[in-house]
Amino acid sequence: MYDPESPLFPYARVLARRKEDRLHAVALFGAFILIAAVLFGTLSFRPF
Repeated sequence: MYDPESPLFPYARVLARRKEDRLHAVALFGAFILIAAVLFGTLSFRPF
């Protein structure tokens, strides 16, 4: 029996995969920005 929604599922999987990849990239760049901010903040603070 033919399901009219069956061609949509692979496309939905591709969209979900793109969204997941984009989310991973944003999380990775966010981690780098956080590390850089902490590093810059500790280097710019001169306790002596």
